Amino acid sequence: MNHVQINIEADGGFRATEVIADLRIVAETLFSPLKLVGFWDGQADGMHLCPQEVLGRECLHKLPQEDPRHVDYVTTADNDMRAILEVSFSHASLLIYLK
Repeated sequence: MNHVQINIEADGGFRATEVIADLRIVAETLFSPLKLVGFWDGQADGMHLCPQEVLGRECLHKLPQEDPRHVDYVTTADNDMRAILEVSFSHASLLIYLK
């Protein structure tokens, strides 16, 4: 999977949005025709779009790293969601996965 990091720095009291919906639009606009297939929000305690939870299964992404069942979200995005691009918005601690 390819990776792009977007760094936004502002002076003078301005602050870039950290809203997932806004940053989704930014990512999809910059990398059209790709569309969102997943995200990981580091500010919201790892809130994410979990394919396992959608199917009524246990989420393996939030298990402790030392748990042998733990799976990194990027692995799920790559293998299960077939994401081809990870867009990192460092100012918002947000990763958006596109396909």
